[in-house]
Amino acid sequence: MRLGKLGLKKEENNMLLTDIAVEHTLVSKKNGVRQSFLLHPFTNTQRDTLGKFEIVRDISEPGFKEVKRSAFVTFQQLAELYAKGVLEEFGFSVRMCPGQGTPPTVNPVKKVLPTNISPGSPFDLAVQKVDVSKPANRELRTALLRTNVKL
Repeated sequence: MRLGKLGLKKEENNMLLTDIAVEHTLVSKKNGVRQSFLLHPFTNTQRDTLGKFEIVRDISEPGFKEVKRSAFVTFQQLAELYAKGVLEEFGFSVRMCPGQGTPPTVNPVKKVLPTNISPGSPFDLAVQKVDVSKPANRELRTALLRTNVKL
């Protein structure tokens, strides 16, 4: 698998999906200076989730406080979730990190709309190739169960 062909760029230990970009602004608490970053989804470097992107969802159940639940998905699974509108429908965010500059202390999660995907990019083409009439595979359904989503 060639990285450049899939819109992935190696950045330190992470692979960035540069086909998706979201602007993020931090304001210094000390002097009020604003700093903007272009954030991208990135793959995890841990053994069980190596090469997967983290999607995050807030879950609130009656009688319990709101919690965040996450799942890890592959490039193709992320494309499938966009094609089927699952991320928007269930309020998922994607864990992001900056492509350059000083990163925030914690990699933020951001809602990533389809409009944030570069038109004609390899990821956009992967989204367009998904057959939305086919059900999600078992691996993707299992990953989403952790976030209380059933496909």
